[in-house]
Order: sequence, then structure tokens, then C-alpha cells
Amino acid sequence: MNSRVLVIDDQPSILESMQIFFRLRGWEPYTAVTGPEGLRLAGDVKPSLVVLDLRLPGMNGLEVLEQLRSRLPDTSVIMITAYQDMESTIQATKLGAFDYIHKPIDINEMDAVLKRLEQSAALGDQSDSDTHEHDHFLQKDNSQIVARSRGMKDVFRTIGLVSDSRVTVLVQGESGTGKELIARNIHCNSLWSDRPFTVMDCSTFVETLMESELFGHEKGAFTGAHEKRRGRLELTAEGTVFFDEIGELPLQLQSKLLRFLQEREFVRVGGNRPIHSSARIIAATNRDLTKLVQERRFREDLYYRLKVVTIDVPPLRRRKSDIPVLSSYFLKKIAYRDGSKPKRLAPEALKVLLDYDWPGNVRQLENMLTRAVVMTRSTVLTGEHTAACLEDSPGVGISLDTDQSLESVERDHIQSVLAGHRWHLGKVCAQLGISRPTLRSRMRKYGISKT
Repeated sequence: MNSRVLVIDDQPSILESMQIFFRLRGWEPYTAVTGPEGLRLAGDVKPSLVVLDLRLPGMNGLEVLEQLRSRLPDTSVIMITAYQDMESTIQATKLGAFDYIHKPIDINEMDAVLKRLEQSAALGDQSDSDTHEHDHFLQKDNSQIVARSRGMKDVFRTIGLVSDSRVTVLVQGESGTGKELIARNIHCNSLWSDRPFTVMDCSTFVETLMESELFGHEKGAFTGAHEKRRGRLELTAEGTVFFDEIGELPLQLQSKLLRFLQEREFVRVGGNRPIHSSARIIAATNRDLTKLVQERRFREDLYYRLKVVTIDVPPLRRRKSDIPVLSSYFLKKIAYRDGSKPKRLAPEALKVLLDYDWPGNVRQLENMLTRAVVMTRSTVLTGEHTAACLEDSPGVGISLDTDQSLESVERDHIQSVLAGHRWHLGKVCAQLGISRPTLRSRMRKYGISKT
């Protein structure tokens, strides 16, 4: 790897600071202020590294990145931007960017990226596989994930890396962290985004009907089966089947799902003819599957089949830098839905949100802001009003025990919300953002009862 680096950015201060930064580390820096100028210079000096701004006048950074990867496939590219959005991170990853850094540039973060780059070059593992066009990258629905934290940026990068393959993905995280949104974004950014996205909520289906729902049934297979019915695997075809709360899947169905993952074939209930399906499987859980395996409540072979690629979604309390951008996004979303102007958070209100531990994660934040908007006529949410809207939420100011399992956190959270709403199930479901069948399933699972 040669020591030439090209920095493409329209801000003179960035170019100057990056020149100093790279010279001090033994690099030979070159600079350009526009995309076309950067491409011409890259063709002349053949740099081993390009540091590229996402937002450039005229030709944007993603267009430059695509041409760089086509012309100089062995050149690594680090994207930099002042804007934190999921789409650009995913697309930059799919187009072959080595990493993605936010402005203002953190020198320690840049050093860490350079260290990873050197390690990758030493192993001969530089990414050169994404040189083809990706015209399929378009956000097909409103499944927007808003974040700026390093942890979520890693999630976005993984989405970009896995979306155009058929690999099975396991998404792990606490309730309310957005696991289904991640699954939807993998699907929507894939080559099969125009195919169906089917949700199987394993916690709400009646066990006796789940097999028929998933695999379909033949006429006369059981009482009430008056005609043949195709199941969700068959109907989804080349799309995605998302198994929410996969830890709730009955053992009998675990065995049949494993067989499908191994052979890509299944048999309808009451049938004997194997049916092929190319449906992609994405599963999600807020439970500790390794513990369930040890307890023999989840098949070990299925567990390893599901976790070909694992995405761990960090809880909101561990990525509080996302709270300001999430809050702004939700306030705009609420206003759009209500046909009104977005309300704003006063500085002291934002501090209240940052000081809170959010056991219900992103879902709880959205529900709380919705309540705050409804309960005030002011255009600005004050600290006092925000704190009052949080009074009904459990765990204000708590510091969660990191040794607790996800199950115990969820159980304690549900119990606290039930107590706070005096067991009014409608209000509890509204705060938790779940349906009544899901709430009852959780209560049975954790042995929660009013007496």
C-alpha cells in the first residue's frame, strides 16, 4: 500500500487540517474541492486512500465513490459527512466504502480507522467486491432509522453488507430497539425489495395454527380445512420472511424450520409433495437464545443456522447521542401525522431526556414525545412538562444492572408499567407499543398476574 492519500472536500479548513494530520503520520496528501477535480487527480496520483466528503457541490460524494471504485478498485475510501442518515451510510457501504466518519472529524476515530485499514491491507482483505452498479438502492417505505451513534453506524454498515445476499440474519436486542425496522431495511435495500416482506410474530400465533400459517395446508388436512391454502413461505416467494420473537417458536416448528433452512423445501400440512421456496429468513429476538439452548427450549442446530450473520442492536441508554436526532425526527413525524407544525424541545427538556435511562428504548421515546405533544399547547416542550410526561414511565433516573438478562429487564419493565397504569391493559399496550395478545403472551411467559 503506497502512502498517497487524496482528500476531497469543499471546506478549506478540512483540507488544511487533513493535510497536517496525514503529513504527521507519514502520508503524502493531495487535496481537491470538487468531485470531478478529485477524480482527475485520483487518476493521476493513484492514491491508496481517498477521504471523501458526502456532500459536494455539483457531483455528490456517492457518485464520486461509485466512479472511484470502478476506476481504482484497489483504492480504499473513507466517507466523511456532517449529516447523519441511514441511507447514505448503507449506500456508501454497498458501493464499497471502507468506513464512514461524521464531522467534526474526531482525530482518534480517524486514527482507529487507519489502523483497521492497515490491518486489512496486511491481511489482503481489502474490499473490492462491490464495483457493480446498485440501482436498487432506494428507500421503498417509511422504515427510516435515525441515528448518529457509532453503534448504530455499525448496524447500518452491516445492513449494507448483507442486503444483497440471501444469507440468514439474526437480529438481537431489547424490546423497542427497532429490530423489525432493521429487518425491513435489509429487505428494502436488497435486490428483491419488490418482493413481499412477511412478518411471523411467534409470540402471538396460536401454536396449533402456526404450522398451517407458515407452510400452508391441503384440503381436508384438519377440521375446517375446506380448501387448499398456501402458507407464508410459499406466498413470499423470493421475498423475506421475518420471524419476530423467534425464541417463542414451538420446538416442533423449530425442527421444521431447520429442515427448510437446510433443504429450502417444505411440505404443506396434510400433504406429501415437497415445495421449494427461495424466501429469505430474518429472525429477531429479545431473549438470550444461548440460555434457551442450554435449557433445551431452543434447538442448538437451529440457533447456529439462524446466526450466520448477527446484528446486535444497542439499547438507547447505551447510545444517548442518538436521543437529540431521534427526538427531532419524532417531533416532525408527529406533526406531519397531525397536520401541525413541529414542536421543539427546550434545552432543559432535552437534558431530561438525556438523563433518563429509557428501559422501553426508542419505542418508549416516541410514545413519550407523542404524549408530551398532545398534552401541551405550547410550541416548545419545557423541561418541567417533559419531566411530568415521564412520571408515568418506569425507571426515571435508574441505572440498569448490566448483569441482568434481557428477560429480567423486560419482565421488570412490564410489571412497572402495569403498576403505573393500575393494570389498565389498553394504556399499558399504548405505552409499550404492543398489542393486547402480545402483552398477554408476555404476562404468561413471565408469570405476571394481578393477584
